[in-house]
Amino acid sequence: MILITALSVILVAGCGPTRAGSGGPAPVDPLRLAQVLPTPSGLTDDGVARVARVAEVQEALAGRADEGGVERLESAGFEAGAIREWSFGDTGRLTAVLALWDEKITATNVGKGSVGILADEDGARAWTPSAIPGSQGVRIEGDDATAALSIGVGPNLIFLRAVGPVPERAIVRTMELAVRTAEGGLRDVDR
Repeated sequence: MILITALSVILVAGCGPTRAGSGGPAPVDPLRLAQVLPTPSGLTDDGVARVARVAEVQEALAGRADEGGVERLESAGFEAGAIREWSFGDTGRLTAVLALWDEKITATNVGKGSVGILADEDGARAWTPSAIPGSQGVRIEGDDATAALSIGVGPNLIFLRAVGPVPERAIVRTMELAVRTAEGGLRDVDR
């Protein structure tokens, strides 16, 4: 129920007038962005980047499946998604969720809402790396270490979720590279 409420509030707030073509970075194909991300130092690539349908994106963002969340993401303007994963040792996993929306504000707000879901967990604390100004993040330390970091770049959402002992530097560096690539306009998306 918390997930449904959080996403509803964020998606309603994200229905403003800012269009993707009204300034800022151009849309980037999420799959192409996922394909060019390098493997972070110390991590192992778990396979090729893949196209992700809205249900896969919703589950990766929220950490669990929610049919109502899928419907809200579809109605919010979801256009395309991709996922890429890396592992760290036996228990660490870093997942990049890249999604294209019809508006920048929606991309940003969906990411904020997804970070907010993890922020409701016990032991969570806000985390915004100085190297990624404008990002929103949260971390839980200890045996159930989890981190989420999100930023909107134009109409693209870049969201990273780390579970287990993934080094902070790997998360931050992956986000830095994804943001720089998206800001550079890897290749415009045909709309």
